[in-house]
Amino acid sequence: MSHPRISYLKKVDVFAPLPEQSLLRLAEVAGLQRFSNHSYLFREGEEPDFVYGFVEGGVVLVGGADGHEAVIEFFGPGESVLLPAALLGLPYLVSARATSDGQALLIPANKLRKLIDEDAALAAQCARMLSRHWRVLITQLKEIKTQSALERVARFLMSQAAKTKGAATIVLPGMKKEVATRLGITPETLSRTLKKLKGYGVGSDADSIHIMSLERLAAAVKAVPA
Repeated sequence: MSHPRISYLKKVDVFAPLPEQSLLRLAEVAGLQRFSNHSYLFREGEEPDFVYGFVEGGVVLVGGADGHEAVIEFFGPGESVLLPAALLGLPYLVSARATSDGQALLIPANKLRKLIDEDAALAAQCARMLSRHWRVLITQLKEIKTQSALERVARFLMSQAAKTKGAATIVLPGMKKEVATRLGITPETLSRTLKKLKGYGVGSDADSIHIMSLERLAAAVKAVPA
């Protein structure tokens, strides 16, 4: 037996490795939602009704009030948010604002909790994803506390490339001021740092970044004095 939403579930990293029976159970409770650029999927303080898996487009997670928002992270196709809030049944700690038009797969939080209690494969996969998110959080904290602005910007650019060798052209996942906030620097510092990175073979054109050699950039970052 198949289900039309199984193909969408397979596009989301946390669900893709699951056996067919687990996917079918999720498909039976999942929904699809289109969203437009700059719209909010959910807001800080709201109760977690759904886990969102992105099939197309992406969002930026932000914390704080309008005008004083801090960018936490960017999420794109294949990624999911906010599994911890949904599993714990606690309010969202951040808001999600779309960075493009897109489509999300929605899993009701209460039904996901019930399925996890009944499905060992799903429970194990959710545990793996939570562990991965924890490592990402620790990595971010470590970067902000131990790395220079140049190192942070360079490593962020490399993380956005779909490969680790050769030349690459990437598109920033959000506005430059959002990227700057995510990296814990000001927009002015980001602009100055991008100019410094020209010496390492990095050029910029609007929101596109051109890297002549990912290996050269990685080697240069390692050589930057602390």
